[in-house]
Amino acid sequence: MMAAWLLLFAAGVVVSLSASWLLVSRLERLGDRAGLSEAWLGLVAALAADTPEITSAVTALARGQSSIGAGVVIGSNVFNLAALLGLSAVVAGRVAFHRRVMLLAGLPGVWVAAVCLLTVTAVVSPVAGLTLALAVLAPYVALSGMRRERMERLRLPAGWARWARHTPAPTATRET
Repeated sequence: MMAAWLLLFAAGVVVSLSASWLLVSRLERLGDRAGLSEAWLGLVAALAADTPEITSAVTALARGQSSIGAGVVIGSNVFNLAALLGLSAVVAGRVAFHRRVMLLAGLPGVWVAAVCLLTVTAVVSPVAGLTLALAVLAPYVALSGMRRERMERLRLPAGWARWARHTPAPTATRET
């Protein structure tokens, strides 16, 4: 019986890895053809990868199993941070982020985490929490989806435009 479960697990791993490869290769092709930015494609890939966790958490919450829903949300976030950054650092030797990348990605992340904390502790209502989260996430997603040429046409203050134009992508480098 245990061998059957292990075989089923191994088959699931193969299907999952194959689906991940297919998703990324198709997203790259779509991005090239439609002129979508790498940041926006990364957001779409992350959403697709996290759909099982989102579905599990929403299902648990809808059934009144709030501790399971919270466990899925917290557990998947902790695991994703540890696995994505940790495994990348182990494979590449280190992961280096420019300060601008940390500000552009980190500030919305901290904002959403704070809003979630306020919502979970009932300091703000769920509707207010969603509104506060969307107030930061909507512009973040919109700006992430813009190609550099389009961003340059925005009427941003000169310092902001210069800063946004020169924001490098995160890099993983192999130490020798």
